[in-house]
Amino acid sequence: MSLNRSSLVVPDDIAEDQVYPAVYIGAAITLGCIGFFGFTMNLLVVIVIVKDAQTLWTPVNVILVNLVVGDFLVAALGNPVAMVSAITGGWYWGYKVCLWYAWFMSTLGFASIGNLTVMAVERWLLIAGPMKTLSIRHAVILGFFVWVYALCLSVPPFLGWGSYGPEAGNVSCSVSWEVHDPVTKSGSYIAFLFILGLVIPVLVIATSYVAILLTLKKVSKRAGARGRREGKVTKMVALMITAFMFAWSPYAALALAAQYFDVRPPASVAVLPALLAKSSICYNPIIYAALNSQFPRSLRKIFDIRSSRTILPDSHNTALTVLNRREHGN
Repeated sequence: MSLNRSSLVVPDDIAEDQVYPAVYIGAAITLGCIGFFGFTMNLLVVIVIVKDAQTLWTPVNVILVNLVVGDFLVAALGNPVAMVSAITGGWYWGYKVCLWYAWFMSTLGFASIGNLTVMAVERWLLIAGPMKTLSIRHAVILGFFVWVYALCLSVPPFLGWGSYGPEAGNVSCSVSWEVHDPVTKSGSYIAFLFILGLVIPVLVIATSYVAILLTLKKVSKRAGARGRREGKVTKMVALMITAFMFAWSPYAALALAAQYFDVRPPASVAVLPALLAKSSICYNPIIYAALNSQFPRSLRKIFDIRSSRTILPDSHNTALTVLNRREHGN
């Protein structure tokens, strides 16, 4: 990959648009909070799942770990870079770091929606066709291909198709949504991103959940503990997808409007959708911890927190673990 200055396009209206100092202060505080909570909560989820893999290492959790690791990397490596820029009142790190930061964050963003799409398909296979459910091996392979998919979307600017540059407010860098450059064919690249990085994943997710709802309507009573547990996991994935769309939809709408309708909101306003999008890294661990009944038990076990409830005999715990593994196709 060759890094040349032509890959970094800075629109004149972004360079000239002034941002109020209070906006930079607010952005720095917001990024600091997002980074802190995103770092600690995603790390906690990874630790609990990995430490108690005998219970929690199921196909859906394999993809969840893939998702959470990406969110953790955003919190650990991405947010501090943007926070320093907000503190200093503009991009602090130079052109090459801007280029690599934009690629890094774009890759992780595309991986997030890729992981959520796989999780929706996994739920559909499990609910609508239990005999076709994914195994852990299949989940690992799909998790790998999610990263291949993300790289296919984020690498083209290094090859001369599209470009990376500062976002509105000059706090962070991303795809140059506002640029209309015939040399880099920015318009076709952004259309490529929207179709493969948003429209198709959303259609797959929507189709999966429509199929799930139709199946549950036909089977009004899903008897047994397994049915209740899988129903709760399905709701968890739906909430994660909803939270992701809530966080990213304003940013995507503004990017689309900037490229195809020449919409140019003030930088002080345009920075808000970017901050909301970055907050998406905090939602998944909260949703997972709240809706997964096994998580608090594993958390107490790992940190040796005694529960007031009667502890089940070891033989019963072993039986539950064996049943859980059989149900998830391990």
